Amino acid sequence: MHLLLRFLPVFSGMLISCALSAQTVAGVVQDENGQPLPGATVLANGGARGVSTDIDGRYSLSLSAGAHSIDFSFVGYLKTSRSVTLSAGENGVINIQLEADAVMMDDVVVIGYGVQRRKEVTGSIATIDSKQINAVRTPSFEAALQGQAAGVQVSQSSGVAGAGSLIRVRGVASVSAAGDPLYVVDGIPITQNYFLRGNSGAMNNNPLATINPNDIESVEILKDAAATGIYGSRGANGVILITTKRGKQGTQYEFSSSMGLSTPASLPNMLNTEQYLTLRQEAWENDGGTGYVWLPGFTSSGDSPEARRQAFEQALMTNTDWVSETVGIGVKHNYSFGARSGGDKHSLYAGVSYDDNGSYLLGNSYERVSGRVNGDYAPTDWLKLMVSSSLSRGINNRIDAAWSGGLGDAMSNALPYYPVYRSDTLFNADGTVQSLPGDYFLYQDEWGGTKNPVAVRESKTWITTEDRSINNASIILTPSDKLFVEGSGGFDFMHVR
Repeated sequence: MHLLLRFLPVFSGMLISCALSAQTVAGVVQDENGQPLPGATVLANGGARGVSTDIDGRYSLSLSAGAHSIDFSFVGYLKTSRSVTLSAGENGVINIQLEADAVMMDDVVVIGYGVQRRKEVTGSIATIDSKQINAVRTPSFEAALQGQAAGVQVSQSSGVAGAGSLIRVRGVASVSAAGDPLYVVDGIPITQNYFLRGNSGAMNNNPLATINPNDIESVEILKDAAATGIYGSRGANGVILITTKRGKQGTQYEFSSSMGLSTPASLPNMLNTEQYLTLRQEAWENDGGTGYVWLPGFTSSGDSPEARRQAFEQALMTNTDWVSETVGIGVKHNYSFGARSGGDKHSLYAGVSYDDNGSYLLGNSYERVSGRVNGDYAPTDWLKLMVSSSLSRGINNRIDAAWSGGLGDAMSNALPYYPVYRSDTLFNADGTVQSLPGDYFLYQDEWGGTKNPVAVRESKTWITTEDRSINNASIILTPSDKLFVEGSGGFDFMHVR
Protein backbone atom coordinates (compact mmCIF):
# COMPACT_ATOMS: atom_id res chain seq x y z
CA MET A 1 0.00 0.00 0.00
CA HIS A 2 2.87 2.32 0.90
CA LEU A 3 4.50 1.55 -2.47
CA LEU A 4 1.22 2.37 -4.35
CA LEU A 5 0.93 5.73 -2.62
CA ARG A 6 4.50 6.55 -3.58
CA PHE A 7 3.86 5.98 -7.32
CA LEU A 8 0.33 7.52 -7.45
CA PRO A 9 1.58 11.04 -8.27
CA VAL A 10 3.62 9.59 -11.12
CA PHE A 11 0.57 7.82 -12.62
CA SER A 12 -1.55 10.95 -12.26
CA GLY A 13 1.06 13.04 -14.04
CA MET A 14 1.16 10.56 -16.92
CA LEU A 15 -2.65 10.67 -17.31
CA ILE A 16 -2.70 14.48 -17.26
CA SER A 17 0.06 14.57 -19.84
CA CYS A 18 -1.89 12.22 -22.13
CA ALA A 19 -5.04 14.32 -21.74
CA LEU A 20 -3.21 17.51 -22.57
CA SER A 21 -1.71 15.95 -25.68
CA ALA A 22 -5.07 14.57 -27.02
CA GLN A 23 -5.76 15.27 -30.70
CA THR A 24 -8.48 17.81 -31.58
CA VAL A 25 -10.09 19.13 -34.75
CA ALA A 26 -11.58 22.60 -34.56
CA GLY A 27 -12.96 25.15 -36.96
CA VAL A 28 -15.94 27.21 -38.08
CA VAL A 29 -19.05 26.13 -40.01
CA GLN A 30 -20.52 28.86 -42.26
CA ASP A 31 -23.12 29.19 -44.99
CA GLU A 32 -22.36 30.08 -48.61
CA ASN A 33 -22.32 33.78 -47.69
CA GLY A 34 -19.78 33.36 -44.89
CA GLN A 35 -22.30 33.70 -42.06
CA PRO A 36 -21.85 31.33 -39.07
CA LEU A 37 -24.29 28.43 -38.67
CA PRO A 38 -25.03 27.90 -34.97
CA GLY A 39 -26.30 24.44 -34.09
CA ALA A 40 -24.73 22.69 -37.08
CA THR A 41 -23.95 19.00 -36.49
CA VAL A 42 -20.36 17.73 -36.66
CA LEU A 43 -20.02 13.94 -36.54
CA ALA A 44 -16.87 11.85 -36.69
CA ASN A 45 -16.67 8.34 -38.14
CA GLY A 46 -20.36 7.96 -38.86
CA GLY A 47 -21.56 9.23 -35.50
CA ALA A 48 -19.08 7.65 -33.08
CA ARG A 49 -18.39 11.13 -31.70
CA GLY A 50 -20.19 14.37 -32.34
CA VAL A 51 -20.69 17.98 -31.29
CA SER A 52 -22.77 21.00 -32.30
CA THR A 53 -21.45 24.41 -33.26
CA ASP A 54 -21.84 27.34 -30.87
CA ILE A 55 -23.48 30.69 -31.58
CA ASP A 56 -20.46 31.73 -33.64
CA GLY A 57 -20.46 28.52 -35.67
CA ARG A 58 -17.34 27.21 -33.92
CA TYR A 59 -16.75 23.60 -32.90
CA SER A 60 -14.02 21.50 -31.27
CA LEU A 61 -13.90 17.72 -31.54
CA SER A 62 -11.51 15.44 -29.61
CA LEU A 63 -10.28 12.43 -31.58
CA SER A 64 -7.78 9.65 -31.27
CA ALA A 65 -4.67 9.46 -33.42
CA GLY A 66 -5.24 8.08 -36.91
CA ALA A 67 -7.52 8.62 -39.92
CA HIS A 68 -11.03 9.97 -39.44
CA SER A 69 -14.04 10.98 -41.57
CA ILE A 70 -15.95 14.04 -40.37
CA ASP A 71 -19.48 14.94 -41.58
CA PHE A 72 -20.89 18.48 -41.40
CA SER A 73 -24.66 18.98 -41.74
CA PHE A 74 -27.35 21.58 -41.13
CA VAL A 75 -31.06 21.68 -41.94
CA GLY A 76 -31.61 23.09 -45.43
CA TYR A 77 -27.98 22.58 -46.49
CA LEU A 78 -26.13 19.80 -48.25
CA LYS A 79 -24.12 17.50 -46.03
CA THR A 80 -20.35 17.77 -46.54
CA SER A 81 -17.65 15.26 -45.54
CA ARG A 82 -13.93 15.76 -44.93
CA SER A 83 -11.15 13.29 -44.20
CA VAL A 84 -8.33 14.02 -41.74
CA THR A 85 -5.35 12.09 -40.39
CA LEU A 86 -3.95 13.10 -37.00
CA SER A 87 -0.67 12.12 -35.41
CA ALA A 88 -0.26 11.80 -31.66
CA GLY A 89 -0.54 15.25 -30.11
CA GLU A 90 -1.47 16.92 -33.41
CA ASN A 91 -4.38 19.36 -33.72
CA GLY A 92 -6.24 20.03 -36.97
CA VAL A 93 -8.28 22.92 -38.31
CA ILE A 94 -11.17 22.41 -40.77
CA ASN A 95 -13.35 25.36 -41.77
CA ILE A 96 -16.44 24.49 -43.82
CA GLN A 97 -18.88 26.46 -45.94
CA LEU A 98 -22.14 24.49 -46.49
CA GLU A 99 -24.13 24.92 -49.71
CA ALA A 100 -27.89 25.42 -49.64
CA ASP A 101 -29.91 22.39 -50.69
CA ALA A 102 -31.51 23.66 -53.89
CA VAL A 103 -32.71 20.27 -55.13
CA MET A 104 -35.85 20.68 -57.26
CA MET A 105 -35.85 24.44 -56.76
CA ASP A 106 -35.18 24.92 -60.47
CA ASP A 107 -37.66 22.24 -61.55
CA VAL A 108 -40.62 23.54 -63.49
CA VAL A 109 -44.14 23.21 -62.11
CA VAL A 110 -47.34 23.26 -64.14
CA ILE A 111 -49.48 26.12 -62.83
CA GLY A 112 -52.46 26.11 -65.17
CA TYR A 113 -51.44 28.96 -67.47
CA GLY A 114 -47.97 27.65 -68.25
CA VAL A 115 -44.98 26.48 -66.25
CA GLN A 116 -42.89 28.18 -63.58
CA ARG A 117 -39.75 27.42 -61.62
CA ARG A 118 -40.59 25.91 -58.25
CA LYS A 119 -38.73 28.57 -56.26
CA GLU A 120 -40.85 31.27 -57.94
CA VAL A 121 -44.20 29.65 -57.15
CA THR A 122 -46.07 31.64 -54.52
CA GLY A 123 -49.37 29.73 -54.60
CA SER A 124 -50.25 26.52 -52.79
CA ILE A 125 -49.38 23.71 -55.21
CA ALA A 126 -48.74 20.05 -54.45
CA THR A 127 -46.84 17.90 -56.95
CA ILE A 128 -47.02 14.10 -57.19
CA ASP A 129 -44.78 12.32 -59.69
CA SER A 130 -45.43 9.13 -61.63
CA LYS A 131 -43.48 6.92 -59.20
CA GLN A 132 -45.78 7.89 -56.34
CA ILE A 133 -48.89 7.32 -58.46
CA ASN A 134 -47.85 3.86 -59.65
CA ALA A 135 -46.37 2.72 -56.33
CA VAL A 136 -49.69 1.20 -55.20
CA ARG A 137 -52.29 -0.54 -57.34
CA THR A 138 -55.61 1.27 -56.99
CA PRO A 139 -59.03 0.90 -58.67
CA SER A 140 -58.48 4.26 -60.40
CA PHE A 141 -55.53 6.65 -60.59
CA GLU A 142 -57.11 9.36 -58.41
CA ALA A 143 -57.17 6.94 -55.47
CA ALA A 144 -53.35 6.96 -55.55
CA LEU A 145 -53.41 10.63 -54.45
CA GLN A 146 -54.40 9.55 -50.94
CA GLY A 147 -51.77 10.63 -48.44
CA GLN A 148 -49.59 12.24 -51.12
CA ALA A 149 -50.57 15.89 -50.68
CA ALA A 150 -51.23 17.90 -47.53
CA GLY A 151 -54.77 19.23 -47.28
CA VAL A 152 -56.15 16.86 -49.92
CA GLN A 153 -58.68 14.35 -48.60
CA VAL A 154 -59.15 11.15 -50.62
CA SER A 155 -61.59 8.43 -49.55
CA GLN A 156 -62.57 5.32 -51.47
CA SER A 157 -66.28 5.13 -52.25
CA SER A 158 -66.43 1.31 -52.19
CA GLY A 159 -64.37 -1.82 -52.73
CA VAL A 160 -65.82 -2.67 -56.13
CA ALA A 161 -63.48 -2.68 -59.12
CA GLY A 162 -63.17 0.64 -60.96
CA ALA A 163 -64.96 2.55 -58.20
CA GLY A 164 -64.41 6.28 -57.95
CA SER A 165 -62.94 8.22 -55.04
CA LEU A 166 -64.29 11.15 -53.08
CA ILE A 167 -61.70 13.96 -53.30
CA ARG A 168 -61.88 17.23 -51.41
CA VAL A 169 -59.06 19.71 -51.95
CA ARG A 170 -60.22 22.45 -49.62
CA GLY A 171 -62.89 20.66 -47.64
CA VAL A 172 -66.62 21.05 -48.23
CA ALA A 173 -67.32 24.45 -49.76
CA SER A 174 -71.07 24.14 -50.37
CA VAL A 175 -74.12 22.55 -48.81
CA SER A 176 -75.91 21.59 -52.02
CA ALA A 177 -73.36 21.94 -54.83
CA ALA A 178 -70.79 19.31 -55.76
CA GLY A 179 -67.37 19.47 -54.11
CA ASP A 180 -65.31 17.61 -56.71
CA PRO A 181 -62.21 19.36 -58.10
CA LEU A 182 -61.72 20.11 -61.77
CA TYR A 183 -59.54 17.64 -63.69
CA VAL A 184 -57.36 19.02 -66.48
CA VAL A 185 -55.37 16.71 -68.78
CA ASP A 186 -52.55 18.46 -70.69
CA GLY A 187 -54.32 21.79 -70.34
CA ILE A 188 -57.82 20.62 -71.35
CA PRO A 189 -60.62 20.17 -68.75
CA ILE A 190 -62.20 16.72 -69.09
CA THR A 191 -65.55 15.16 -68.26
CA GLN A 192 -65.65 13.76 -64.73
CA ASN A 193 -69.34 13.59 -63.84
CA TYR A 194 -70.06 10.45 -61.82
CA PHE A 195 -73.81 10.84 -62.44
CA LEU A 196 -73.81 10.58 -66.23
CA ARG A 197 -76.03 7.51 -66.03
CA GLY A 198 -77.98 8.48 -62.93
CA ASN A 199 -77.33 7.88 -59.25
CA SER A 200 -76.43 4.29 -58.34
CA GLY A 201 -74.74 5.03 -55.04
CA ALA A 202 -71.28 3.51 -54.83
CA MET A 203 -71.81 1.83 -58.22
CA ASN A 204 -71.80 5.08 -60.20
CA ASN A 205 -69.79 5.10 -63.40
CA ASN A 206 -66.26 6.43 -62.83
CA PRO A 207 -65.16 8.38 -65.93
CA LEU A 208 -61.58 8.67 -64.57
CA ALA A 209 -61.00 4.90 -64.47
CA THR A 210 -60.15 4.77 -68.19
CA ILE A 211 -57.11 7.05 -67.71
CA ASN A 212 -53.95 4.94 -67.69
CA PRO A 213 -51.78 5.83 -64.64
CA ASN A 214 -48.66 4.71 -66.52
CA ASP A 215 -49.15 7.55 -69.04
CA ILE A 216 -49.01 10.21 -66.30
CA GLU A 217 -45.77 12.15 -65.83
CA SER A 218 -46.93 14.24 -62.87
CA VAL A 219 -50.00 15.57 -61.09
CA GLU A 220 -50.20 19.11 -59.74
CA ILE A 221 -52.96 20.08 -57.32
CA LEU A 222 -53.86 23.78 -57.21
CA LYS A 223 -55.23 24.37 -53.74
CA ASP A 224 -55.45 28.14 -53.34
CA ALA A 225 -57.71 30.84 -54.76
CA ALA A 226 -55.43 31.31 -57.79
CA ALA A 227 -57.18 28.29 -59.33
CA THR A 228 -60.41 30.27 -59.71
CA GLY A 229 -58.49 33.08 -61.42
CA ILE A 230 -57.46 30.63 -64.13
CA TYR A 231 -60.49 28.36 -64.52
CA GLY A 232 -63.28 30.48 -63.07
CA SER A 233 -66.03 28.91 -61.00
CA ARG A 234 -65.09 25.44 -62.24
CA GLY A 235 -61.93 25.67 -60.15
CA ALA A 236 -63.72 26.72 -56.97
CA ASN A 237 -63.11 23.28 -55.44
CA GLY A 238 -59.50 23.09 -56.53
CA VAL A 239 -57.88 21.91 -59.75
CA ILE A 240 -56.00 18.69 -60.45
CA LEU A 241 -53.63 19.12 -63.38
CA ILE A 242 -52.56 15.89 -65.09
CA THR A 243 -49.48 16.07 -67.31
CA THR A 244 -48.87 13.03 -69.49
CA LYS A 245 -45.49 11.75 -70.60
CA ARG A 246 -43.74 13.19 -73.63
CA GLY A 247 -40.68 12.28 -75.65
CA LYS A 248 -37.09 12.94 -74.55
CA GLN A 249 -33.70 13.14 -76.17
CA GLY A 250 -32.52 9.78 -77.44
CA THR A 251 -34.60 6.62 -77.23
CA GLN A 252 -35.94 5.08 -74.05
CA TYR A 253 -38.17 2.08 -73.41
CA GLU A 254 -40.33 1.51 -70.36
CA PHE A 255 -42.00 -1.72 -69.31
CA SER A 256 -43.77 -2.47 -66.06
CA SER A 257 -45.82 -5.35 -64.82
CA SER A 258 -47.51 -6.13 -61.55
CA MET A 259 -49.66 -8.85 -60.09
CA GLY A 260 -51.58 -8.97 -56.85
CA LEU A 261 -54.48 -10.35 -54.89
CA SER A 262 -57.50 -8.56 -53.51
CA THR A 263 -58.98 -9.69 -50.20
CA PRO A 264 -61.25 -7.94 -47.69
CA ALA A 265 -59.53 -6.48 -44.66
CA SER A 266 -62.17 -8.00 -42.38
CA LEU A 267 -65.39 -9.98 -42.67
CA PRO A 268 -68.51 -9.92 -40.48
CA ASN A 269 -69.02 -12.69 -37.97
CA MET A 270 -72.45 -14.05 -38.90
CA LEU A 271 -74.71 -16.41 -36.95
CA ASN A 272 -75.00 -19.99 -38.13
CA THR A 273 -78.36 -21.72 -38.48
CA GLU A 274 -78.48 -23.17 -34.96
CA GLN A 275 -77.58 -19.85 -33.36
CA TYR A 276 -80.08 -17.91 -35.46
CA LEU A 277 -82.96 -20.34 -34.81
CA THR A 278 -82.20 -20.34 -31.08
CA LEU A 279 -82.46 -16.55 -30.91
CA ARG A 280 -85.58 -16.48 -33.09
CA GLN A 281 -87.26 -19.16 -30.96
CA GLU A 282 -86.40 -17.21 -27.81
CA ALA A 283 -87.83 -14.01 -29.25
CA TRP A 284 -90.99 -15.89 -30.30
CA GLU A 285 -91.54 -17.24 -26.81
CA ASN A 286 -90.78 -13.89 -25.16
CA ASP A 287 -93.47 -12.38 -27.37
CA GLY A 288 -96.04 -14.85 -26.11
CA GLY A 289 -95.78 -17.45 -28.89
CA THR A 290 -96.14 -21.16 -28.25
CA GLY A 291 -94.64 -24.13 -30.05
CA TYR A 292 -92.04 -23.76 -32.76
CA VAL A 293 -91.49 -20.35 -34.26
CA TRP A 294 -92.51 -19.68 -37.84
CA LEU A 295 -89.67 -19.16 -40.33
CA PRO A 296 -89.69 -16.67 -43.22
CA GLY A 297 -89.53 -18.49 -46.53
CA PHE A 298 -90.77 -21.75 -44.99
CA THR A 299 -93.85 -21.02 -42.90
CA SER A 300 -95.99 -18.18 -41.60
CA SER A 301 -97.43 -17.32 -38.21
CA GLY A 302 -100.80 -18.75 -39.25
CA ASP A 303 -99.50 -22.24 -40.04
CA SER A 304 -100.24 -25.18 -37.75
CA PRO A 305 -97.82 -26.10 -34.96
CA GLU A 306 -96.97 -29.34 -36.78
CA ALA A 307 -96.08 -27.50 -40.02
CA ARG A 308 -93.90 -25.08 -38.05
CA ARG A 309 -92.15 -28.00 -36.32
CA GLN A 310 -91.38 -29.75 -39.62
CA ALA A 311 -90.09 -26.50 -41.14
CA PHE A 312 -87.90 -25.90 -38.07
CA GLU A 313 -86.36 -29.36 -38.30
CA GLN A 314 -85.84 -28.97 -42.04
CA ALA A 315 -84.12 -25.60 -41.50
CA LEU A 316 -81.61 -27.21 -39.12
CA MET A 317 -80.39 -29.39 -41.99
CA THR A 318 -79.04 -26.36 -43.89
CA ASN A 319 -76.27 -24.01 -42.81
CA THR A 320 -75.25 -21.61 -45.59
CA ASP A 321 -72.38 -19.18 -45.15
CA TRP A 322 -73.67 -16.45 -47.44
CA VAL A 323 -70.64 -14.23 -46.88
CA SER A 324 -68.31 -16.87 -48.34
CA GLU A 325 -70.76 -17.28 -51.23
CA THR A 326 -70.27 -13.63 -52.21
CA VAL A 327 -66.62 -12.98 -51.25
CA GLY A 328 -63.47 -14.56 -52.65
CA ILE A 329 -59.96 -13.64 -53.74
CA GLY A 330 -59.61 -11.20 -56.62
CA VAL A 331 -56.64 -11.41 -58.98
CA LYS A 332 -55.06 -8.25 -60.38
CA HIS A 333 -52.47 -8.00 -63.14
CA ASN A 334 -51.18 -5.09 -65.16
CA TYR A 335 -48.83 -4.76 -68.14
CA SER A 336 -47.59 -1.48 -69.58
CA PHE A 337 -45.11 -0.65 -72.33
CA GLY A 338 -43.95 2.78 -73.42
CA ALA A 339 -41.34 4.23 -75.75
CA ARG A 340 -39.80 7.70 -75.79
CA SER A 341 -37.78 9.24 -78.56
CA GLY A 342 -36.64 12.73 -79.43
CA GLY A 343 -34.25 14.92 -81.32
CA ASP A 344 -33.45 18.61 -81.64
CA LYS A 345 -36.79 19.51 -83.22
CA HIS A 346 -39.14 16.64 -82.45
CA SER A 347 -40.12 14.20 -79.71
CA LEU A 348 -42.55 11.31 -79.47
CA TYR A 349 -44.07 9.20 -76.73
CA ALA A 350 -46.20 6.11 -77.36
CA GLY A 351 -47.57 3.75 -74.75
CA VAL A 352 -49.99 0.85 -74.47
CA SER A 353 -51.28 -0.93 -71.38
CA TYR A 354 -53.58 -3.69 -70.23
CA ASP A 355 -55.03 -3.81 -66.73
CA ASP A 356 -57.33 -6.45 -65.26
CA ASN A 357 -58.50 -5.50 -61.78
CA GLY A 358 -60.52 -8.19 -60.02
CA SER A 359 -62.16 -7.31 -56.73
CA TYR A 360 -62.78 -9.59 -53.78
CA LEU A 361 -66.50 -9.56 -54.64
CA LEU A 362 -67.23 -12.61 -56.77
CA GLY A 363 -68.17 -11.70 -60.34
CA ASN A 364 -66.83 -8.14 -60.15
CA SER A 365 -63.84 -6.93 -62.18
CA TYR A 366 -62.68 -3.95 -64.21
CA GLU A 367 -60.66 -4.44 -67.40
CA ARG A 368 -58.93 -1.61 -69.27
CA VAL A 369 -57.04 -1.49 -72.56
CA SER A 370 -55.49 1.85 -73.47
CA GLY A 371 -53.07 3.51 -75.83
CA ARG A 372 -51.57 6.99 -76.04
CA VAL A 373 -49.46 8.96 -78.51
CA ASN A 374 -47.92 12.37 -77.68
CA GLY A 375 -45.86 14.27 -80.23
CA ASP A 376 -43.99 17.59 -80.27
CA TYR A 377 -42.49 19.37 -83.27
CA ALA A 378 -40.54 22.65 -83.26
CA PRO A 379 -39.65 23.67 -86.85
CA THR A 380 -38.20 27.01 -85.65
CA ASP A 381 -37.05 28.57 -82.39
CA TRP A 382 -40.26 30.61 -82.12
CA LEU A 383 -42.81 27.95 -83.13
CA LYS A 384 -43.77 24.69 -81.43
CA LEU A 385 -46.60 22.27 -82.14
CA MET A 386 -47.87 19.77 -79.55
CA VAL A 387 -50.39 16.97 -80.15
CA SER A 388 -51.75 14.44 -77.64
CA SER A 389 -54.21 11.62 -78.25
CA SER A 390 -55.41 8.68 -76.18
CA LEU A 391 -57.88 5.88 -76.77
CA SER A 392 -59.05 3.48 -74.10
CA ARG A 393 -61.79 0.98 -73.41
CA GLY A 394 -62.97 0.07 -69.95
CA ILE A 395 -65.11 -3.03 -69.37
CA ASN A 396 -66.76 -3.11 -65.98
CA ASN A 397 -68.24 -6.47 -64.96
CA ARG A 398 -70.62 -5.17 -62.37
CA ILE A 399 -72.65 -6.83 -59.63
CA ASP A 400 -75.35 -5.72 -57.26
CA ALA A 401 -73.95 -4.40 -54.02
CA ALA A 402 -75.09 -2.92 -50.72
CA TRP A 403 -78.86 -3.09 -50.30
CA SER A 404 -79.56 -4.47 -53.79
CA GLY A 405 -77.53 -7.69 -53.57
CA GLY A 406 -74.10 -9.19 -53.11
CA LEU A 407 -72.31 -8.87 -49.78
CA GLY A 408 -74.85 -6.37 -48.42
CA ASP A 409 -77.67 -8.80 -49.11
CA ALA A 410 -75.67 -11.65 -47.54
CA MET A 411 -75.29 -9.68 -44.32
CA SER A 412 -78.82 -8.30 -44.04
CA ASN A 413 -81.37 -10.47 -45.84
CA ALA A 414 -80.07 -13.97 -46.65
CA LEU A 415 -80.75 -16.20 -43.62
CA PRO A 416 -78.37 -19.08 -42.85
CA TYR A 417 -81.06 -21.75 -43.20
CA TYR A 418 -81.80 -20.66 -46.78
CA PRO A 419 -80.17 -23.08 -49.23
CA VAL A 420 -78.47 -21.79 -52.34
CA TYR A 421 -80.38 -24.28 -54.51
CA ARG A 422 -83.77 -25.90 -54.17
CA SER A 423 -83.94 -29.44 -52.84
CA ASP A 424 -85.18 -30.71 -56.24
CA THR A 425 -82.31 -29.10 -58.18
CA LEU A 426 -80.59 -31.42 -60.64
CA PHE A 427 -76.80 -31.52 -60.83
CA ASN A 428 -74.44 -32.69 -63.54
CA ALA A 429 -71.77 -35.33 -62.96
CA ASP A 430 -69.12 -32.64 -62.34
CA GLY A 431 -71.23 -30.98 -59.67
CA THR A 432 -72.48 -28.05 -61.79
CA VAL A 433 -76.16 -27.15 -61.82
CA GLN A 434 -78.23 -28.11 -64.83
CA SER A 435 -79.82 -25.21 -66.66
CA LEU A 436 -83.35 -25.71 -65.44
CA PRO A 437 -85.78 -22.98 -64.35
CA GLY A 438 -86.26 -22.68 -60.64
CA ASP A 439 -82.91 -24.14 -59.62
CA TYR A 440 -82.21 -21.41 -57.06
CA PHE A 441 -84.03 -21.15 -53.79
CA LEU A 442 -86.02 -17.94 -54.03
CA TYR A 443 -88.05 -16.26 -51.36
CA GLN A 444 -89.65 -12.92 -52.10
CA ASP A 445 -90.85 -10.69 -49.32
CA GLU A 446 -93.37 -7.88 -49.61
CA TRP A 447 -90.68 -5.66 -51.15
CA GLY A 448 -89.86 -8.19 -53.87
CA GLY A 449 -86.39 -9.17 -52.63
CA THR A 450 -85.11 -12.62 -53.60
CA LYS A 451 -82.97 -13.15 -50.43
CA ASN A 452 -80.47 -15.18 -52.48
CA PRO A 453 -77.41 -13.11 -53.52
CA VAL A 454 -75.97 -16.03 -55.53
CA ALA A 455 -79.14 -16.21 -57.64
CA VAL A 456 -79.05 -12.45 -58.17
CA ARG A 457 -75.41 -12.59 -59.31
CA GLU A 458 -75.62 -15.64 -61.55
CA SER A 459 -78.92 -14.73 -63.17
CA LYS A 460 -77.85 -11.29 -64.32
CA THR A 461 -75.29 -10.12 -66.87
CA TRP A 462 -74.41 -6.50 -66.09
CA ILE A 463 -71.54 -5.11 -68.12
CA THR A 464 -70.76 -1.43 -68.61
CA THR A 465 -68.45 -0.67 -71.52
CA GLU A 466 -66.87 2.77 -71.81
CA ASP A 467 -64.91 4.00 -74.82
CA ARG A 468 -62.92 7.13 -74.07
CA SER A 469 -60.69 9.29 -76.22
CA ILE A 470 -59.01 12.46 -74.95
CA ASN A 471 -57.33 14.57 -77.62
CA ASN A 472 -55.76 18.00 -77.60
CA ALA A 473 -53.43 20.12 -79.68
CA SER A 474 -51.47 23.26 -78.94
CA ILE A 475 -49.48 25.82 -80.90
CA ILE A 476 -46.97 27.95 -79.01
CA LEU A 477 -45.44 31.12 -80.41
CA THR A 478 -42.41 32.57 -78.62
CA PRO A 479 -41.49 35.92 -80.21
CA SER A 480 -39.13 36.77 -77.31
CA ASP A 481 -37.63 35.23 -74.20
CA LYS A 482 -40.19 36.97 -72.00
CA LEU A 483 -43.33 36.43 -74.06
CA PHE A 484 -45.14 33.40 -75.40
CA VAL A 485 -48.59 33.01 -76.92
CA GLU A 486 -50.34 29.65 -76.75
CA GLY A 487 -53.50 28.47 -78.44
CA SER A 488 -54.96 25.08 -77.57
CA GLY A 489 -58.05 23.02 -78.19
CA GLY A 490 -59.30 19.64 -77.09
CA PHE A 491 -61.87 16.97 -77.84
CA ASP A 492 -63.09 14.62 -75.11
CA PHE A 493 -65.13 11.71 -76.45
CA MET A 494 -66.94 9.31 -74.13
CA HIS A 495 -69.36 6.56 -75.08
CA VAL A 496 -70.88 4.50 -72.27
CA ARG A 497 -73.23 1.63 -72.85
